[in-house]
Amino acid sequence: MQSKFEKLKKELPIDALIFDLDGVITQTRKTHKKAWKEMFDRFFKKHHPGQDSMLENDYQEYIDGKPRYQGVESFLKSRNIDLPFGSINDKPGFDSICALGNVKNELFNEILEKEGVEIYEDALEKLKEWKQKGIKTAIVSSSKNCKKIIEVAGIEDLFDTRVDGVVSEEIKLKGKPDPDIFTEAARRLKARPENSIVFEDATSGVKAGQRGYFGLVVGVSRFNNKEALLENGADITIDNFNELDLNDIELVEEYFSRQGTPIFPDNEEIFETLKRKKPAIFLDYDGTLTPIVQRPEDAVISDEMKETLKELAQTFTVAIVTGRDKEDVENLVGLDELIYAGSHGYIITGPDGLSMEHPDSKIIIPKLDEIEKEVEKALKDKTEGTQVDRKRYAIGIHYRNAKPEDEEIVFDLVEKMLEKHPGHKKGEGKKIVEIKPDIDWHKGKAVEWIMGALELSGKDNNIPMFIGDDITDEDAFEELKDKGIGILVGGHGQKTAADYALKNVFQVREFFNRLISIYK
Repeated sequence: MQSKFEKLKKELPIDALIFDLDGVITQTRKTHKKAWKEMFDRFFKKHHPGQDSMLENDYQEYIDGKPRYQGVESFLKSRNIDLPFGSINDKPGFDSICALGNVKNELFNEILEKEGVEIYEDALEKLKEWKQKGIKTAIVSSSKNCKKIIEVAGIEDLFDTRVDGVVSEEIKLKGKPDPDIFTEAARRLKARPENSIVFEDATSGVKAGQRGYFGLVVGVSRFNNKEALLENGADITIDNFNELDLNDIELVEEYFSRQGTPIFPDNEEIFETLKRKKPAIFLDYDGTLTPIVQRPEDAVISDEMKETLKELAQTFTVAIVTGRDKEDVENLVGLDELIYAGSHGYIITGPDGLSMEHPDSKIIIPKLDEIEKEVEKALKDKTEGTQVDRKRYAIGIHYRNAKPEDEEIVFDLVEKMLEKHPGHKKGEGKKIVEIKPDIDWHKGKAVEWIMGALELSGKDNNIPMFIGDDITDEDAFEELKDKGIGILVGGHGQKTAADYALKNVFQVREFFNRLISIYK
């Protein structure tokens, strides 16, 4: 009889697990940091007396995860100190970047010989478990001491391949945040990056994992840097390996069961289509332009994404079609060049006087006002962590922060409201259920209306394209079937009508930049 994991692996294969060494598997971070600090202390004492010592933030930002000489150079630049690069064969000393790096290496080996190697037991336990299940594994490191460290620790047999500082120098791999060492490890394992997992504790490493288009980038937060890891590219973070269960259906489905053809790392078909036909671009907001967050009011678009959207709108028609109120998303994005369709398209405004509001609004809104009061009263003191989100044309109940047992209360309440107030229907999204007017109007209809209003429908050299992550975006994907392009971001656990797949917000921005470059 197949185990749950074997069945899952057969249906949703995880090709490989790729581990950073320092701070993920071994505790040599302390050894490295001690050697770095001692080296810089000696350097400052001799050549820059009065200079501040290396701090924890300095180590994380300028040194951690980078090749040795790159770390020296990065830190010195932060202190406005210029040194010649020198040669990797320089004797240990203070006259060049390489000489300083070689001092650090001598100190590291001295400390390693004296103190040995500590291993994170949680990582070792999980690594052995996953290895026994037959999953291929790789160890990667910027350090040239990687081989020695895993031999001293007695764990070299747990890895099918090693890509470290020695290998990087031999075949000219770039250091993190470039993805070279991860993609080389995947290549050696004959694994697809989009079906592999990267484990990293450094911000430069999670950036590299995303730039290599790996299926799941796990930030290992050993040093209270969870927020920094998430901000720089980690899909999820763990404090301890025991938190991660590869039997978790929801986790695996979200990251490894993306329906539609993955656009990255190497799909060219969609870009060939978009060279021939100029897209009109329609976008969801939450989960597409910003990551999903615990509270909807915290979903703030990044400056980088905003700048990319601004540049995108110089060449293409760009519309945001969202379940949020139009004014809400308009204020969050703050770009006048865009079209905004709020409440799943019940109200639309855009440049040059573009405007539409559903003709039944005068009937819909007062009725929703009445239902909203009943919902708030019914939920009061009965659930914990639920949040009522009144939109102009819908009442949303968020339960992302609710207790599991309270979810049933929410759905029972919605069913009772629908029975009591005919003419309304239920809508579902990621950890949200909505009460909406039972009218044949949705995001797909809004896309059609905008295309018609701008006289883009039916033109051979134009193509509508919708990018979204939620169940409510399926209406748009269905509407565009055989006449446009649908792109699902991440997954929502149900069947999709989207043609293509992007993993996350990072890949959405990469896709935009690729489009911009095509039309430059």
